[in-house]
Amino acid sequence: MNGLFISRDSCIRRSSDNAAQQKAAYRFLDNEKVTEQELIEVCCERTKVLCKDKHVLVLNDTSEINLQRHVGRLKPDEGVGLVGNNKDVGFFAHLGLVVDIEADQAIGYSSINLWHREMDKGTKPGRECNNLPIEGKESYKWIKCCNESKEVLKDAASITVVGDRESDIYELFIDAKSQGIEVLARNKADRKTEEGRKLYGILNGTEVCGSYKIEVLADKRKQRQKREAVLNVKFSEVHIKKPNGKKDERPAYVKAWIVEARENDKKDGICWRLLTTHSIENFEQAVQIVEWYQRRWFVEQVFRLLKNKGYRIENSELGTGWALRKLTVLLLQNVLRVIQMLIAYNGTSEKEDAGLVFTETEIECLTKLNIRNQGKTKKLRNPYNCHSLKWATWIIARLGGWSGYRSQRPPGPITLKNGLEKFNHVLMGWEMAKDVGTR
Repeated sequence: MNGLFISRDSCIRRSSDNAAQQKAAYRFLDNEKVTEQELIEVCCERTKVLCKDKHVLVLNDTSEINLQRHVGRLKPDEGVGLVGNNKDVGFFAHLGLVVDIEADQAIGYSSINLWHREMDKGTKPGRECNNLPIEGKESYKWIKCCNESKEVLKDAASITVVGDRESDIYELFIDAKSQGIEVLARNKADRKTEEGRKLYGILNGTEVCGSYKIEVLADKRKQRQKREAVLNVKFSEVHIKKPNGKKDERPAYVKAWIVEARENDKKDGICWRLLTTHSIENFEQAVQIVEWYQRRWFVEQVFRLLKNKGYRIENSELGTGWALRKLTVLLLQNVLRVIQMLIAYNGTSEKEDAGLVFTETEIECLTKLNIRNQGKTKKLRNPYNCHSLKWATWIIARLGGWSGYRSQRPPGPITLKNGLEKFNHVLMGWEMAKDVGTR
């Protein structure tokens, strides 16, 4: 894992120091006695310990790992199948990233589910998907994540699962609440209520309870300029009616609250409609729900680091899908370290110690690098408390090519990953120099 962490990507050859290590890594991943489930359980074990008495969010999301470029190398029926376009080959990953609400920091994973579709799975109409119970659908992944998170986080003070529009599932609200878990999901459809009204009609008839400002960062990919947005907030208690056609024994309705945060003075501006089982009685609680939903961005960054310009799992040339899936679990633990730095830097607190991510030796090396990477002016000096995680992240970001000016866009996950790569090479040379000096 350390070799994977300092390597450029998921390539076993690059992460190995010699041929023996390389061969051992291949044997480990190909060994049938090393199961995917065992690796997942070990990955979640640390989360189980760290969640005790904490109020946590479980940030959910799904991504596909597309391996079509390696289709000629991959063995059929070896952990891979069709992905989203029903043509390419790969597998899917659904994660539950656990964040401590009060410390505003990632703890670990409470659920990791990897699966693949059958090559001859057929069409939705052919499989009569609409008539299947939720347990027989792929969307059951949201409930499965909830169930697994309940087991891993059983010592937590409270659990709130957070998902995008795809998680706006009636059964999830019912099943989670029955286990004492709260739900926060972005609304997907104008659902009917038990009283005969629809959600959007209820919102239209609800007064704005307050407004607040958020900073919208620039995004070249979306041709979006940096700006300050004013969001008007509404909320209302609703009783969502059980959708027609549901034949199970779940209740006829579920009590929830809907929150709307809308940027009314801009065409195509922000409009978040969120459903939650949390009780909302005032403006502050409604804003809290919106802010919790915004943290879902961090689980998206996990997948970005796993793929794209991060560890490039889709570039791996292992021969079986099962080995690739086990490699994915190992990489997710390394990605977590980058996410912890990213969250720390974007947060307002400096309470997190650098020891959460770095060893004592690494912090000693970072102290030396801090002197070297600071500029002569006040604007280019590390502004954070010495040995805090923010302080360490500032140094890693500078190594990754970030300018260092607080007026600039904060460092992103790829910049931090690149900085860690450079730092580990510097650390290796620094430790060698120390070793020579002490002989």
